[in-house]
Amino acid sequence: MDYTKIKKEFDAAKSRRSNFDNMYQVLGEYIAMNRQNFTGQPSNGEFLVDRIFDATGAAAAKISSAALLGMLWPGSAGNVFDLAPVDEEDEGTEKFFTDLNKISYAAFDDPRANLAASLDAYMYDQIVFGTSGVGSENGEKSDLFFSPYSVKEIYPISGKGGVVIGFNVFFEWSVERIVGEYGIENCGKLIQDAYKGGKTDEMFPVLFHVKKRDKKEAEKGQKSMPFYGCHLSYKDCHLLKEDGFWELPIAIGRWSKLSYEDMGRSPAMDALPDIREANALREALIVATEKILDMPKGVMSDGDFGGGSIDFSAGTVSVFNSSGNITGNPVFDIGSPPNIPWAEKRLEQLRESISQHFNIDRLLDLNNSTEMTLGEAQIRDQAKVASLAALFNRQIQILQQVIERGVSLLFRKGKFGVVKGTEEEARIIREGGTPKYLPDSIAKKLAEGKDIYKINYKTRAALAYSAEQYRAMIEVLTIAANNFQINPELMKRINTKKFQDEICKIRGISFILKTDEEFEAAQAAEQQQMQQQQGLVAGEQLATIAEKAANAEARVKGQ
Repeated sequence: MDYTKIKKEFDAAKSRRSNFDNMYQVLGEYIAMNRQNFTGQPSNGEFLVDRIFDATGAAAAKISSAALLGMLWPGSAGNVFDLAPVDEEDEGTEKFFTDLNKISYAAFDDPRANLAASLDAYMYDQIVFGTSGVGSENGEKSDLFFSPYSVKEIYPISGKGGVVIGFNVFFEWSVERIVGEYGIENCGKLIQDAYKGGKTDEMFPVLFHVKKRDKKEAEKGQKSMPFYGCHLSYKDCHLLKEDGFWELPIAIGRWSKLSYEDMGRSPAMDALPDIREANALREALIVATEKILDMPKGVMSDGDFGGGSIDFSAGTVSVFNSSGNITGNPVFDIGSPPNIPWAEKRLEQLRESISQHFNIDRLLDLNNSTEMTLGEAQIRDQAKVASLAALFNRQIQILQQVIERGVSLLFRKGKFGVVKGTEEEARIIREGGTPKYLPDSIAKKLAEGKDIYKINYKTRAALAYSAEQYRAMIEVLTIAANNFQINPELMKRINTKKFQDEICKIRGISFILKTDEEFEAAQAAEQQQMQQQQGLVAGEQLATIAEKAANAEARVKGQ
């Protein structure tokens, strides 16, 4: 592998996005304010607020990202996606798919996996900068671990149709951290000399490069994987580590993009002219308000003062030469108070425009105070969801990559089961565990390279439809319950099991239901218990009858 070529290609990509870096710097100043410095090296705790007088853009970005994320990832993973069989379930796989979902939900929802914080940072950077990513890897204290990647460090590599086929991540680490991560023996002379010389705090740039392979280079191992990866010490182009991946380890989203660009464009970029005008207008309002509260003064004098310039700043005093006898008030306001209402009206218009750029009116619909019936509310909600469909779909593609990567990592760890005779089985046994085996039909599909599951992502639109379906089902059941009192035979017309399954599926709590095998086992145990109880009762009755018969026989003999 030509590592010098990788470095040159990255340098070219870095040069191509220089105009974006200038834009990112402005966005960082006016909207993010506490984000990275893109045209220089940032320092810890740096806030870019020296020239900021209005926080409308910053607030709109936070509200928009939070509302959108709430619609796309509402709470637990069980409310977001289902893992379902690609085809009709094979015999004996129902429990497998139940466990598949249960284990996946637990791994994604584990607080130590850092998913919530990563998605929050990802979506905020999407709104502000238009490019960001979420990385997925095996966790140390949890099954999975997620990390956010900001636009400052990530450089997407686009393929056919603008699809991301790789990326470069450029960051700086201290010598101590580089040595701890890669090992002193794998570092180049520059880093080794710095480490041995005690310069452990010195920062060195590192380039993490991942790209889709042109062809398979081996049958097993890293070189058989579809994506090649390497970690380079940027200064001396020294290889620190070589990697391979079955999927892209970082899912990169671009809010929107032009066909010839790698970086994305964001709502904040569209709103920036209004944000800058609002900032300037707010600064002028602050000055005008100060002036109203403390108007500049003029003082008449018959002495030798005056003749200088007039200061119109708030609270200032200018001296005027009267050139004669003083008449009237010798101290007076200079000019008339500023007319603030028109400026406040314009500022309100700008705030409304900024809100529309960030889709807040569609995401939250806070401005609607009209009383509506349930049907009217549903129609309005469906219309709102339809207007956001394109926005949802772009983000769903990225979230699906995060889900697929996480589930694949769990699969390779043997969390869902292993195939007999494989290295995964041997590893679990070596570690003192008891292997759980995949169903034969699932193992066969894996051996044939077929997909064994598909992800049904529960979009906001799907949730809105499901909510309407849920209300309809409850309404039908209520009507049916009243009719049952008249004609109990109608109960036989409803498939109660299917009804219960669908209700739990809509609410994302299917995991509380027993599988058919578990239900049948419980039924068999209950029937066995009832038979035993019936046997005991029958035995007691027989004993009673026998006792009464013996007593009767004794009385007969006594006579």
